[in-house]
Amino acid sequence: MALQEISVVPVLQIAGAYTAADNVGGLLTFDVAGSGRPIVLKRLIIIDADKENAEFNIHFFNASPAAAARTDADAYAPVAADLAKKLTTINVAGTVYVDSASDSIAIKEDLDYEFVLKTELYAVLACVATPTYTAVDDLTVKIVVDVL
Repeated sequence: MALQEISVVPVLQIAGAYTAADNVGGLLTFDVAGSGRPIVLKRLIIIDADKENAEFNIHFFNASPAAAARTDADAYAPVAADLAKKLTTINVAGTVYVDSASDSIAIKEDLDYEFVLKTELYAVLACVATPTYTAVDDLTVKIVVDVL
């Protein structure tokens, strides 16, 4: 067993608010060393430099979903073939965030989702409300996985 922490910084739109159920930042690709082996998703962390504290549903896939399910600022709209690739969805409520002077962080711990990956782990953030970010790099999404 080997723990890995993998970070992705999605590129956000800053032209205005996202609409509820929009994809935020497009496709997230987590390059998990040891692909092809079982992994256990242990922790999910969202760092918000803009302190929006937005509620998200983060959808995980074992392969890249079609553009309709992953394009930034478009509605999350998976097709049937995407649903066959889906591994799980984790909700991150706005109440989970803890603020500091400069940013906020949401941590979902004690997760125990086991997957076998062909390649990378893919994810899409879909907002529940209408956050508005001021910089394209205001969010960082981290996962901690255990490669078995």
